[in-house]
Amino acid sequence: MRTNKTFKILSTVFLFTLSSMASAGFLVEPYLGYQLGSGDNNVATNSGSVPAEQSYNAPVLGARLGYSMLGFMGGIDYSMSSFDMEYEVKSNGATFERSFDNKQLGLFVGYELPILLRAWATYYLSAAADFTQGTSNYELSGGGFALGAGFTGLPFISLNAEMRSFSYDEIESSGISGNLSSKEEFKEYVISVSLPLDL
Repeated sequence: MRTNKTFKILSTVFLFTLSSMASAGFLVEPYLGYQLGSGDNNVATNSGSVPAEQSYNAPVLGARLGYSMLGFMGGIDYSMSSFDMEYEVKSNGATFERSFDNKQLGLFVGYELPILLRAWATYYLSAAADFTQGTSNYELSGGGFALGAGFTGLPFISLNAEMRSFSYDEIESSGISGNLSSKEEFKEYVISVSLPLDL
């Protein structure tokens, strides 16, 4: 009797382990989307720092790489985009543009619900924005976070919506870096299509 009971317990543990292994795997999820961003910051110009409203929109390309098991997922998220940011100076309504190249690297955790939905949160360890002013090249650096949700009811693909928030507090030019006099903060809304693959 004791042998049978032990056998049943071991069998149950073995089957649970197998089912866990079967539902676990590496996650590879490339995505392509479109972002709408805005900020309200003091901006350095040739005539000094001025308050300005900023806005931008552009395609965004990225990928999430990690591990998934029993609905849970986690790993790294990398994305990049290039766009012309529009500035409107609050004091006189003057407008101008700067071209930016953005790159973000973060860690994400999430969960896939059994109702064709999934959700995740991302903490960005690094966010970098490169731009040129006059003859000098600059790089803003900082970090941020994101909250996202996806609909997985279509074959192979996920339709996603994400809210991202970034804060930049350092600037570097010609190898010399320093702190910004005030942080530059931006909010982004991203709509994307992704291909989540469990390998």
